[in-house]
Amino acid sequence: MNNTVYIKKCNIYNESLIKTSLDEIFSEMSISSDFISKGDKVVIKPNLLIGKKPEQVVTTHPLVIKKVIDYLKKYECKVIIGDSPGGPFTKKRLKSIYKKCGFLEFEKIDNVELNYDTSFSKVSFQDGLLIKSFQIANFIKDADLIINMPKLKTHSFMKYTGAVKNLFGAIPGMKKAEYHLRLPEVDNFALMLVDLASLLKPNLNIMDAVIGMDGDGPSSGRKKEIGYILVSKSPFSLDLAGATLLNIKPEKIPTIYQAIKNNISLRYDEINLKGDELKPALNTKIPKISRSDTTSIKGLPVFITNIINKLLKPRPIFKQDTCVKCGECKLNCPSDAITLDEYPKVDLDKCIRCYCCQELCSYNAVKIHRPLLGKLLFK
Repeated sequence: MNNTVYIKKCNIYNESLIKTSLDEIFSEMSISSDFISKGDKVVIKPNLLIGKKPEQVVTTHPLVIKKVIDYLKKYECKVIIGDSPGGPFTKKRLKSIYKKCGFLEFEKIDNVELNYDTSFSKVSFQDGLLIKSFQIANFIKDADLIINMPKLKTHSFMKYTGAVKNLFGAIPGMKKAEYHLRLPEVDNFALMLVDLASLLKPNLNIMDAVIGMDGDGPSSGRKKEIGYILVSKSPFSLDLAGATLLNIKPEKIPTIYQAIKNNISLRYDEINLKGDELKPALNTKIPKISRSDTTSIKGLPVFITNIINKLLKPRPIFKQDTCVKCGECKLNCPSDAITLDEYPKVDLDKCIRCYCCQELCSYNAVKIHRPLLGKLLFK
């Protein structure tokens, strides 16, 4: 179990500063030809949730990726940059997202390509604690090395999205919705993510924590100056450090909780921090999530459960002043709970509280409303 996290301060997206930070980390890690061989197919897996400009801090900043590519050049490897963003996994959608996120320039670099392969395969994983097989995008499945490059953000469903959650993008397109539908409870979904990270075993995890996001992440939150680049061979150890930067107790994050509980990850005080001192951001706003589910309370009549769900559980609200009625929320709803009338409406009896509607809304038109009494009851 690799428990070292390398830390460098980096408070702006400046080429020279990012290069220096990464060069120092890679030198200390002794990244060499023993790690990367000539001709290796190296997949860089950023967070490309939706098509957003880099300054909107939803996606991994292209400048951080560019400096990683520059470092890889001396190994004469083939670099493929790709993700399976939210929504349909199609070449047209990938092209649009690459363009909006500032990634098309990478196509001009020798031995670097953006992924447009939308095929996938079933991969068995008998060691999985919950999931024994996954549908994995072939461009990731066939990689010689995986460099996982998450963005430091909060998450309305998982509280936090970092290295482990970023690997959910290995599951192609709308297949992700099936996992939300099958695993609506927070802990089960988190355990699935832990299994997925254990299957993929990314060789290197590099976190863009220069400017992150708090509040209603992963796409509708606030920009938050964090000022770091973090690197680790373990996605679990990296997330322990990342959580600290957002002032979240690591065990409050479902993926970390499940990883520690199942002896896959160490605890925060057991990891080895090297480099600059970690200083958590001030006044961070962290989403409140609940591991409780009223439907799991035995003995409650269905009609009472439905009333409780409607009155007390969190629910998405569609803001009419910003909604453009594009239909993305309906398209990406795993439980088919959203209908389009004049504006989107959600059927709370069907809603599984995955918040994909908020996560994948390009217009920040979805807000998660958490009733005060519900916050008290479902801690």
